[in-house]
Amino acid sequence: MTSLIVVLSFLLLAFYSKSLLREELLLYTGQQQRSALNLLSSEVNLGLRNRLATLDTVALRVTSIMQQNPAALQAFLQEQSFLAGPFNGGARLWNQQGVLQADVQFLPGGLVTPALAPEELARVLHDGQAVIGQIQVNNKLKTAWFAMAVPVRSPVGDVTGALAGVVLLDDVNFLSQLTSHRYGKRGNFFLVDASQRLIFATSEPTRLLEKLPAPGVSTSIDRFMQGFEGTARVIDPKDGDLLVSVQQIPMAHWYAAITLPPEETFSLIETIKPRARLAGLVLLLLCLALIWLMLRRQLAPMTAAVNTMDGFVRKNQAPQALPVALNDEVGHLVGGFNRLLDTLAQQQKALKQRELFNQAVLNSVAAEIAVLDHDGVILEVNEAWRRNEIEGAGEPRQNSLDMNVGSNFLAACQLMEADAIARDNMTAQDGIHAVLAGHIPRFYLEYASHSPAQQRWLSMSVTPLEGEDRQAAVVSLEDITERTQMAQQVRELAFHDPLTALPNRRLALERLSQQVMRARRTNTRLALLFIDLDKFKPINDELGHEVGDWLLQAVAQRIQGCLRVSDTAARMGGDEFVVLLPDQQNSEVAVLVAEKIRHALAQEFVTDKGMVLSISSSIGVALYPDHGGTEKDLLRLGDEAMYQAKKSGRNAVYLCLPVVAESHREAETVVAASYVHLRWKEAFKSGHVVLDEEHETLFLLANTLLDKVVLRHQAPQAFEAAYQSLLNHTVMHFAHEEAILQGLGFADLARHSEQHQVLLTRAKTLYEQLHDAPDEAGAEGQLIRFLVFELVAGHMLQSDRDFFTLLAMPGR
Repeated sequence: MTSLIVVLSFLLLAFYSKSLLREELLLYTGQQQRSALNLLSSEVNLGLRNRLATLDTVALRVTSIMQQNPAALQAFLQEQSFLAGPFNGGARLWNQQGVLQADVQFLPGGLVTPALAPEELARVLHDGQAVIGQIQVNNKLKTAWFAMAVPVRSPVGDVTGALAGVVLLDDVNFLSQLTSHRYGKRGNFFLVDASQRLIFATSEPTRLLEKLPAPGVSTSIDRFMQGFEGTARVIDPKDGDLLVSVQQIPMAHWYAAITLPPEETFSLIETIKPRARLAGLVLLLLCLALIWLMLRRQLAPMTAAVNTMDGFVRKNQAPQALPVALNDEVGHLVGGFNRLLDTLAQQQKALKQRELFNQAVLNSVAAEIAVLDHDGVILEVNEAWRRNEIEGAGEPRQNSLDMNVGSNFLAACQLMEADAIARDNMTAQDGIHAVLAGHIPRFYLEYASHSPAQQRWLSMSVTPLEGEDRQAAVVSLEDITERTQMAQQVRELAFHDPLTALPNRRLALERLSQQVMRARRTNTRLALLFIDLDKFKPINDELGHEVGDWLLQAVAQRIQGCLRVSDTAARMGGDEFVVLLPDQQNSEVAVLVAEKIRHALAQEFVTDKGMVLSISSSIGVALYPDHGGTEKDLLRLGDEAMYQAKKSGRNAVYLCLPVVAESHREAETVVAASYVHLRWKEAFKSGHVVLDEEHETLFLLANTLLDKVVLRHQAPQAFEAAYQSLLNHTVMHFAHEEAILQGLGFADLARHSEQHQVLLTRAKTLYEQLHDAPDEAGAEGQLIRFLVFELVAGHMLQSDRDFFTLLAMPGR
């Protein structure tokens, strides 16, 4: 590090010195360029000024009489032979109307046309200004020129004409003398017409009459054209990197420039660079040698101590005290090492004892435990892990992966098939990475680990290893096969019918709710088939429950054979089945499936003993959203449609009628029921003829009340009569039922009688509240729901079931 610091210091010093020297050279060279450019500009200005003064002198000698005689003017100009020096392109004279009156060529070579642009001539004649014309170029002849003009005035000062002199740039002129030499070895002088971006005089012949790039191409050239004066470093499209000094020509819209490559400026640096490098290298080597000698002498005791300690480690010997050569800083350091070695020896002994204790605890645990480092490599395992590794049991070891100490546990997790989804849908790899990174405090996953011989389920628990850096984790694998299998059995019992293996009522309602939500989300149809078996009860009663159970199983199989994989068939109880048909396009398809099921169930059933059984089915069809918008509506409407199929003669399929619009309902004059009707079924019978007749009468009276409540405000007497009839028959039925049960010795008669009284009291209370309630509609609905669903249907279908077994006993 010391050597590196010295080397970097030398390099930084050299770089800084070189940069500083380059900047100073550029600054000094720029000042020199501007001094030379100032001289060039002064010479150009002086030449222009002298030539304008010469023209003024000649213009003063032009009289009005001469202007009236063009021949006299021609002769006058030819006499001015001294104009050939400043104006090698000749002279011209115009009258006040801009008509050329005299044109003299002092040198051979022909006349130059035009000398001045019309707008420039107009400035002289109308404004009386002296003008330096723009550079004009004849591309065909590769010649260029410019003219200088002054006004010719009368004795009273009026402008009577214009006198111009022409300078040919491709012949010897006052500008060619200024630009005939280079600046330095590779530098050049330039004179540029800013209005035309034209180089019209230069020491570089190849760039004479060259057009500079258009505006927007080079920002540096644009600045020069806009009047910038000074020195700048620019990139020339042809010459590359240049140091350019620019100064404007005051008397014309020109500017003068001197260019010089920076390499010529930095030639001094290149000249002294070899000697400077040699001197720096010698000085650097000298410094490094002195540093090395000093460090070697100072650290010699330390090196000896380290070599001694390294020998102990390599030879696996017990650490011993290191020798102390001198009582200096290094000696104090070696002494500290000796004290540290003693402490480490004591801690190593305690650590070894603790490791033995921890290993004994781990081996006593039945779960398989492994310790992973931050990369997922197994550092340590317990005896259960080793034993299962040897036996080859359990996933992921059955994938022929090495799961011993030193192997990567994350690689095995790639082949793991999870039997359950972990928290946040993380895979085993993601969960272990999250624990190792400290993002979550614990990860748990249950997964299947089946083999050809048996099915197994394991649980994986990953926790961070206690420590400051949390860069390790403990993985615990437990066998949860027995628990998983029990949970599956419980779920099968809870959600499937044990007789037919079809989904039971609970699972059917759950799937119906899911399918309704899916149909609502995907804007599709869902069909519900409500199936009730015809002529099943006589077979079950006459031939026995064993035959009835076999028939129900056969019915379930035939229904399943008529459905798709995505359809659901469920047993709702007794001889009632429900079929869910998702993704239906129209009612015709659902009816076709129902007809297929009806036809399949209408075929004869032959038992293993050769017994032939014949039944049929009544099927009601309801569609979402055509007939109902909720699962309750679909079940109710499907049940009502099935009831219509039974009423129509059984062994039929009945499609639920479409929902009638609300506006049409209001227009109907017939009485429409606002509540569902109760339907008496054979399955509701208790076995006692009198009680069953009274129960069926209660159903009829409840349905009458439901019909009358719709028109309670139009016909209150009819509603009162329906209520009193239902209540009176209920009181009579309760009394008759209690007498029958007392005669049969029903043990729970007292509690059952108490339920009767509570129901009657509640019915009377709700009826009295109906006339005084502020929310009459709410009170009415509460009364009707209680009478129909609790007093009649609820009590009969739930509480009365307690004594149905008593009535079914022989001799009752």
